[in-house]
Amino acid sequence: MTYRVTYQVQVGLFQDGGGQIGTNQNGPILELQGVQIVPGANSPTGANLTTACTAMGTDISTQMNVAATLAQIQAFATGGN
Repeated sequence: MTYRVTYQVQVGLFQDGGGQIGTNQNGPILELQGVQIVPGANSPTGANLTTACTAMGTDISTQMNVAATLAQIQAFATGGN
């Protein structure tokens, strides 16, 4: 057996003063997601979980730093989706 970590990050634009979460905002949202396998099979250690979380952060960073993704995020400010 193997454990996995699934994750989703939402990037959206909300008005100043909308709070940290901006729950009352209805602007466009870009969703990025992925899956990482946790090393260590059916008895992962804390270090194994840290490895999976580090890979998760690297994956999301890579997904965000694609020119097309950055352009889409920046377009939110001008009403683009």
